[in-house]
Amino acid sequence: MNFFKRAWNKIKTPNILWLTLFYIGFVLLVAGTIVLVVLVKKQTVFHYILYFVSAISLSYFIYTIVIYAKKMKAGIVKILKKYKLTRILLTNYGYRTIMFSFFSFILNVAYVAFIGIFGILSRSEWYISIASYYLILSLTKGAVFYNRKRNNTKLKQAKVYRYCGVMLIILTFVLSGILVLIYTANMSFKYAGIMLYAVAAYTFTYLILAIYNFFKVKKYDDLFIESIRNINLAKALVSVIVLQVAMFHAFSPQSQKSAANAITGLAISVLILIVGIFMIIKANKIIKDKKSLKKSKTENNIENNDLVINLQNINLNKKTENKKQFKIYNDKNNHDAQIEILEEKDKTNEEN
Repeated sequence: MNFFKRAWNKIKTPNILWLTLFYIGFVLLVAGTIVLVVLVKKQTVFHYILYFVSAISLSYFIYTIVIYAKKMKAGIVKILKKYKLTRILLTNYGYRTIMFSFFSFILNVAYVAFIGIFGILSRSEWYISIASYYLILSLTKGAVFYNRKRNNTKLKQAKVYRYCGVMLIILTFVLSGILVLIYTANMSFKYAGIMLYAVAAYTFTYLILAIYNFFKVKKYDDLFIESIRNINLAKALVSVIVLQVAMFHAFSPQSQKSAANAITGLAISVLILIVGIFMIIKANKIIKDKKSLKKSKTENNIENNDLVINLQNINLNKKTENKKQFKIYNDKNNHDAQIEILEEKDKTNEEN
Protein backbone atom coordinates (compact mmCIF):
# COMPACT_ATOMS: atom_id res chain seq x y z
CA MET A 1 0.00 0.00 0.00
CA ASN A 2 2.85 2.35 0.90
CA PHE A 3 4.59 1.46 -2.37
CA PHE A 4 1.60 2.58 -4.46
CA LYS A 5 1.25 5.72 -2.38
CA ARG A 6 4.91 6.63 -2.87
CA ALA A 7 4.64 5.87 -6.59
CA TRP A 8 1.54 8.05 -6.91
CA ASN A 9 3.24 10.92 -5.07
CA LYS A 10 6.27 10.63 -7.36
CA ILE A 11 4.01 10.72 -10.42
CA LYS A 12 2.04 13.62 -8.99
CA THR A 13 5.12 15.70 -8.09
CA PRO A 14 7.99 14.25 -10.17
CA ASN A 15 11.60 15.13 -9.43
CA ILE A 16 14.27 16.03 -12.01
CA LEU A 17 15.50 12.46 -12.49
CA TRP A 18 11.98 11.11 -13.02
CA LEU A 19 11.14 13.90 -15.47
CA THR A 20 14.34 13.34 -17.45
CA LEU A 21 13.67 9.61 -17.78
CA PHE A 22 10.03 10.24 -18.72
CA TYR A 23 10.87 12.83 -21.40
CA ILE A 24 13.45 10.51 -22.98
CA GLY A 25 10.91 7.67 -22.98
CA PHE A 26 8.19 9.96 -24.36
CA VAL A 27 10.38 11.06 -27.30
CA LEU A 28 11.23 7.43 -28.09
CA LEU A 29 7.55 6.47 -27.83
CA VAL A 30 6.46 9.21 -30.26
CA ALA A 31 9.22 8.33 -32.70
CA GLY A 32 8.27 4.64 -32.51
CA THR A 33 4.59 5.44 -33.10
CA ILE A 34 5.41 7.50 -36.21
CA VAL A 35 7.69 4.78 -37.60
CA LEU A 36 5.04 2.11 -36.98
CA VAL A 37 2.31 4.15 -38.68
CA VAL A 38 4.48 4.87 -41.72
CA LEU A 39 6.01 1.42 -42.19
CA VAL A 40 3.20 -0.89 -41.06
CA LYS A 41 0.05 0.06 -42.95
CA LYS A 42 -2.12 -2.75 -41.61
CA GLN A 43 -3.69 -1.96 -38.24
CA THR A 44 -2.99 -4.52 -35.51
CA VAL A 45 -3.69 -4.83 -31.78
CA PHE A 46 -0.18 -3.55 -31.15
CA HIS A 47 -1.09 -0.33 -33.00
CA TYR A 48 -4.01 0.37 -30.67
CA ILE A 49 -1.97 -0.42 -27.57
CA LEU A 50 0.72 1.98 -28.75
CA TYR A 51 -1.90 4.65 -29.50
CA PHE A 52 -3.36 4.23 -26.00
CA VAL A 53 0.04 4.46 -24.29
CA SER A 54 0.97 7.47 -26.46
CA ALA A 55 -2.26 9.25 -25.49
CA ILE A 56 -1.63 8.67 -21.77
CA SER A 57 2.00 9.75 -22.12
CA LEU A 58 0.96 12.90 -24.00
CA SER A 59 -1.53 13.75 -21.25
CA TYR A 60 1.12 13.30 -18.56
CA PHE A 61 3.62 15.31 -20.64
CA ILE A 62 1.15 18.23 -20.77
CA TYR A 63 0.50 17.84 -17.02
CA THR A 64 4.23 18.13 -16.17
CA ILE A 65 4.59 21.17 -18.41
CA VAL A 66 1.64 22.88 -16.71
CA ILE A 67 2.74 22.26 -13.11
CA TYR A 68 6.33 23.29 -13.75
CA ALA A 69 5.66 26.01 -16.32
CA LYS A 70 6.21 28.93 -13.93
CA LYS A 71 9.38 27.45 -12.44
CA MET A 72 10.72 26.56 -15.88
CA LYS A 73 9.91 30.02 -17.21
CA ALA A 74 11.57 31.72 -14.22
CA GLY A 75 14.67 29.55 -14.59
CA ILE A 76 14.95 30.12 -18.34
CA VAL A 77 14.42 33.87 -17.98
CA LYS A 78 17.08 34.03 -15.26
CA ILE A 79 19.58 32.29 -17.53
CA LEU A 80 18.71 34.41 -20.59
CA LYS A 81 19.02 37.68 -18.66
CA LYS A 82 22.70 36.94 -18.03
CA TYR A 83 23.50 37.72 -21.68
CA LYS A 84 23.08 41.15 -23.27
CA LEU A 85 21.37 40.10 -26.51
CA THR A 86 18.84 37.74 -24.90
CA ARG A 87 18.20 40.27 -22.11
CA ILE A 88 17.30 42.94 -24.67
CA LEU A 89 15.10 40.46 -26.55
CA LEU A 90 13.23 39.65 -23.34
CA THR A 91 12.71 43.21 -22.12
CA ASN A 92 12.43 45.29 -25.31
CA TYR A 93 9.26 44.50 -27.30
CA GLY A 94 10.21 46.72 -30.23
CA TYR A 95 13.70 45.26 -30.56
CA ARG A 96 12.31 41.73 -30.32
CA THR A 97 9.76 42.45 -33.06
CA ILE A 98 12.40 43.88 -35.40
CA MET A 99 14.85 41.02 -34.81
CA PHE A 100 12.36 38.22 -35.50
CA SER A 101 10.91 40.08 -38.48
CA PHE A 102 14.39 40.59 -39.90
CA PHE A 103 14.98 36.83 -40.00
CA SER A 104 11.63 36.43 -41.76
CA PHE A 105 12.70 39.17 -44.20
CA ILE A 106 15.91 37.31 -45.07
CA LEU A 107 13.95 34.10 -45.77
CA ASN A 108 11.46 36.03 -47.93
CA VAL A 109 14.27 37.56 -50.00
CA ALA A 110 15.87 34.15 -50.56
CA TYR A 111 12.51 32.62 -51.49
CA VAL A 112 11.72 35.46 -53.89
CA ALA A 113 15.07 35.01 -55.63
CA PHE A 114 14.61 31.25 -55.95
CA ILE A 115 10.99 31.06 -57.04
CA GLY A 116 11.22 34.22 -59.17
CA ILE A 117 14.11 32.89 -61.23
CA PHE A 118 12.39 29.52 -61.51
CA GLY A 119 9.14 31.17 -62.63
CA ILE A 120 10.90 33.30 -65.28
CA LEU A 121 12.90 30.37 -66.66
CA SER A 122 9.84 28.10 -66.78
CA ARG A 123 7.55 30.95 -67.90
CA SER A 124 5.10 30.02 -65.19
CA GLU A 125 2.46 32.62 -64.33
CA TRP A 126 1.80 30.78 -61.08
CA TYR A 127 5.35 30.96 -59.72
CA ILE A 128 5.79 34.55 -60.93
CA SER A 129 2.61 35.51 -59.04
CA ILE A 130 3.84 33.81 -55.86
CA ALA A 131 7.22 35.52 -56.25
CA SER A 132 5.46 38.88 -56.69
CA TYR A 133 3.55 38.34 -53.46
CA TYR A 134 6.73 37.64 -51.45
CA LEU A 135 8.55 40.45 -53.26
CA ILE A 136 5.97 42.98 -52.03
CA LEU A 137 6.29 41.63 -48.48
CA SER A 138 10.09 41.91 -48.73
CA LEU A 139 10.02 45.47 -50.09
CA THR A 140 7.56 46.54 -47.41
CA LYS A 141 9.53 45.09 -44.51
CA GLY A 142 12.80 46.23 -46.07
CA ALA A 143 11.59 49.84 -46.04
CA VAL A 144 10.88 49.59 -42.32
CA PHE A 145 14.32 48.14 -41.51
CA TYR A 146 16.12 50.66 -43.73
CA ASN A 147 14.43 53.74 -42.30
CA ARG A 148 14.37 52.67 -38.65
CA LYS A 149 18.14 53.11 -38.30
CA ARG A 150 18.45 56.21 -40.50
CA ASN A 151 15.80 58.55 -39.10
CA ASN A 152 13.49 57.50 -36.30
CA THR A 153 11.44 60.72 -36.08
CA LYS A 154 7.64 60.64 -35.87
CA LEU A 155 7.30 62.30 -39.28
CA LYS A 156 9.57 59.70 -40.89
CA GLN A 157 7.68 56.89 -39.16
CA ALA A 158 4.41 58.23 -40.57
CA LYS A 159 5.81 58.35 -44.12
CA VAL A 160 7.07 54.76 -43.91
CA TYR A 161 3.75 53.73 -42.34
CA ARG A 162 1.91 55.26 -45.31
CA TYR A 163 4.23 53.48 -47.74
CA CYS A 164 3.45 50.15 -46.05
CA GLY A 165 -0.28 50.89 -46.40
CA VAL A 166 0.16 51.51 -50.14
CA MET A 167 2.11 48.26 -50.51
CA LEU A 168 -0.63 46.31 -48.71
CA ILE A 169 -3.17 47.70 -51.19
CA ILE A 170 -0.92 46.56 -54.05
CA LEU A 171 -0.69 43.18 -52.31
CA THR A 172 -4.47 42.74 -52.62
CA PHE A 173 -4.19 42.99 -56.42
CA VAL A 174 -1.44 40.36 -56.49
CA LEU A 175 -3.55 38.13 -54.24
CA SER A 176 -6.50 38.61 -56.60
CA GLY A 177 -4.31 37.45 -59.49
CA ILE A 178 -3.33 34.32 -57.56
CA LEU A 179 -6.99 33.58 -56.81
CA VAL A 180 -7.89 34.01 -60.48
CA LEU A 181 -5.19 31.48 -61.44
CA ILE A 182 -6.54 29.05 -58.81
CA TYR A 183 -10.06 29.36 -60.14
CA THR A 184 -9.43 29.51 -63.91
CA ALA A 185 -6.15 27.64 -64.46
CA ASN A 186 -6.69 24.97 -61.78
CA MET A 187 -3.53 26.02 -59.95
CA SER A 188 -3.13 25.14 -56.29
CA PHE A 189 -0.90 25.06 -53.24
CA LYS A 190 0.11 21.45 -52.64
CA TYR A 191 1.38 19.81 -49.45
CA ALA A 192 1.92 16.07 -49.25
CA GLY A 193 0.66 13.89 -46.40
CA ILE A 194 1.54 14.94 -42.88
CA MET A 195 3.03 18.20 -44.20
CA LEU A 196 -0.50 19.52 -44.68
CA TYR A 197 -1.27 19.06 -40.97
CA ALA A 198 1.96 20.80 -40.03
CA VAL A 199 1.03 23.73 -42.30
CA ALA A 200 -2.44 23.85 -40.71
CA ALA A 201 -0.96 23.97 -37.20
CA TYR A 202 1.49 26.67 -38.25
CA THR A 203 -1.21 28.73 -39.98
CA PHE A 204 -3.58 28.82 -37.02
CA THR A 205 -0.76 29.52 -34.55
CA TYR A 206 0.61 32.30 -36.75
CA LEU A 207 -2.87 33.79 -37.24
CA ILE A 208 -3.62 33.85 -33.50
CA LEU A 209 -0.26 35.48 -32.72
CA ALA A 210 -0.69 38.00 -35.56
CA ILE A 211 -4.13 39.06 -34.30
CA TYR A 212 -2.86 39.27 -30.71
CA ASN A 213 0.14 41.41 -31.69
CA PHE A 214 -2.01 43.55 -34.01
CA PHE A 215 -3.92 44.81 -30.96
CA LYS A 216 -1.02 44.67 -28.50
CA VAL A 217 1.19 46.99 -30.58
CA LYS A 218 -1.39 49.80 -30.34
CA LYS A 219 -0.17 50.73 -26.86
CA TYR A 220 3.37 51.32 -28.17
CA ASP A 221 3.99 54.71 -29.78
CA ASP A 222 6.11 53.32 -32.62
CA LEU A 223 4.73 53.25 -36.17
CA PHE A 224 7.65 51.14 -37.40
CA ILE A 225 6.67 48.31 -35.04
CA GLU A 226 2.99 48.77 -35.92
CA SER A 227 3.88 48.52 -39.62
CA ILE A 228 5.62 45.19 -39.01
CA ARG A 229 2.63 43.84 -37.09
CA ASN A 230 0.17 44.94 -39.80
CA ILE A 231 2.31 43.24 -42.46
CA ASN A 232 2.41 40.07 -40.37
CA LEU A 233 -1.39 40.16 -40.01
CA ALA A 234 -1.78 40.44 -43.80
CA LYS A 235 0.62 37.53 -44.27
CA ALA A 236 -1.31 35.45 -41.71
CA LEU A 237 -4.61 36.17 -43.50
CA VAL A 238 -3.11 35.09 -46.82
CA SER A 239 -1.89 31.89 -45.12
CA VAL A 240 -5.52 31.06 -44.33
CA ILE A 241 -6.55 31.06 -47.99
CA VAL A 242 -3.39 29.12 -48.86
CA LEU A 243 -4.34 26.45 -46.30
CA GLN A 244 -7.93 26.30 -47.51
CA VAL A 245 -6.92 25.86 -51.15
CA ALA A 246 -4.38 23.18 -50.19
CA MET A 247 -6.98 21.29 -48.14
CA PHE A 248 -9.51 21.41 -50.98
CA HIS A 249 -6.86 20.06 -53.33
CA ALA A 250 -5.89 17.26 -50.92
CA PHE A 251 -9.34 16.12 -49.75
CA SER A 252 -11.71 17.29 -52.47
CA PRO A 253 -9.94 17.92 -55.79
CA GLN A 254 -13.27 18.28 -57.62
CA SER A 255 -14.04 21.29 -55.42
CA GLN A 256 -10.91 23.13 -56.55
CA LYS A 257 -13.09 25.80 -58.14
CA SER A 258 -15.38 25.90 -55.13
CA ALA A 259 -17.14 29.15 -54.33
CA ALA A 260 -15.67 28.82 -50.81
CA ASN A 261 -12.20 29.66 -52.15
CA ALA A 262 -13.56 32.69 -54.00
CA ILE A 263 -15.53 33.94 -50.96
CA THR A 264 -12.64 33.43 -48.52
CA GLY A 265 -10.19 35.02 -50.94
CA LEU A 266 -12.48 38.02 -51.46
CA ALA A 267 -13.01 38.47 -47.71
CA ILE A 268 -9.27 38.33 -46.99
CA SER A 269 -8.49 40.74 -49.83
CA VAL A 270 -11.05 43.21 -48.46
CA LEU A 271 -9.61 42.92 -44.94
CA ILE A 272 -6.07 43.59 -46.18
CA LEU A 273 -7.38 46.48 -48.29
CA ILE A 274 -9.08 48.00 -45.22
CA VAL A 275 -5.86 47.70 -43.19
CA GLY A 276 -3.91 49.39 -45.99
CA ILE A 277 -6.42 52.25 -46.33
CA PHE A 278 -6.51 52.72 -42.55
CA MET A 279 -2.70 52.98 -42.48
CA ILE A 280 -2.70 55.64 -45.22
CA ILE A 281 -5.41 57.71 -43.49
CA LYS A 282 -3.67 57.50 -40.11
CA ALA A 283 -0.28 58.38 -41.62
CA ASN A 284 -1.67 61.35 -43.55
CA LYS A 285 -3.28 62.70 -40.38
CA ILE A 286 -0.01 62.43 -38.44
CA ILE A 287 1.97 64.02 -41.30
CA LYS A 288 -0.54 66.88 -41.54
CA ASP A 289 -0.44 67.48 -37.78
CA LYS A 290 3.35 67.42 -37.72
CA LYS A 291 3.63 69.85 -40.64
CA SER A 292 1.06 72.18 -39.05
CA LEU A 293 2.97 72.04 -35.77
CA LYS A 294 6.25 72.70 -37.59
CA LYS A 295 4.69 75.66 -39.45
CA SER A 296 3.28 77.03 -36.21
CA LYS A 297 6.67 76.71 -34.53
CA THR A 298 8.33 78.48 -37.48
CA GLU A 299 5.83 81.35 -37.27
CA ASN A 300 6.33 81.59 -33.52
CA ASN A 301 10.09 81.61 -34.00
CA ILE A 302 9.78 84.43 -36.56
CA GLU A 303 7.58 86.42 -34.16
CA ASN A 304 10.00 85.76 -31.33
CA ASN A 305 12.92 86.85 -33.50
CA ASP A 306 11.10 90.06 -34.45
CA LEU A 307 10.34 90.70 -30.79
CA VAL A 308 13.97 90.14 -29.84
CA ILE A 309 15.14 92.49 -32.60
CA ASN A 310 12.68 95.17 -31.45
CA LEU A 311 13.82 94.78 -27.86
CA GLN A 312 17.42 95.02 -28.98
CA ASN A 313 16.65 98.20 -30.93
CA ILE A 314 14.86 99.70 -27.94
CA ASN A 315 17.77 98.82 -25.69
CA LEU A 316 20.20 100.27 -28.23
CA ASN A 317 18.21 103.51 -28.44
CA LYS A 318 18.10 103.72 -24.67
CA LYS A 319 21.83 103.16 -24.44
CA THR A 320 22.45 105.86 -27.07
CA GLU A 321 20.18 108.32 -25.24
CA ASN A 322 21.85 107.52 -21.94
CA LYS A 323 25.26 108.12 -23.49
CA LYS A 324 24.11 111.50 -24.84
CA GLN A 325 22.70 112.49 -21.47
CA PHE A 326 25.83 111.31 -19.73
CA LYS A 327 27.97 113.31 -22.16
CA ILE A 328 25.87 116.43 -21.62
CA TYR A 329 26.09 115.91 -17.89
CA ASN A 330 29.86 115.49 -18.06
CA ASP A 331 30.24 118.58 -20.28
CA LYS A 332 28.15 120.62 -17.85
CA ASN A 333 30.14 119.40 -14.88
CA ASN A 334 33.40 120.18 -16.66
CA HIS A 335 32.17 123.66 -17.54
CA ASP A 336 31.08 124.34 -13.95
CA ALA A 337 34.39 123.04 -12.70
CA GLN A 338 36.31 125.34 -15.03
CA ILE A 339 34.26 128.34 -13.87
CA GLU A 340 34.98 127.47 -10.23
CA ILE A 341 38.70 127.24 -10.99
CA LEU A 342 38.67 130.65 -12.73
CA GLU A 343 36.77 132.16 -9.81
CA GLU A 344 39.29 130.73 -7.37
CA LYS A 345 42.11 132.22 -9.42
CA ASP A 346 40.41 135.62 -9.49
CA LYS A 347 39.94 135.56 -5.70
CA THR A 348 43.58 134.65 -5.23
CA ASN A 349 44.71 137.49 -7.47
CA GLU A 350 42.53 139.99 -5.62
CA GLU A 351 43.92 138.93 -2.27
CA ASN A 352 47.45 139.32 -3.57
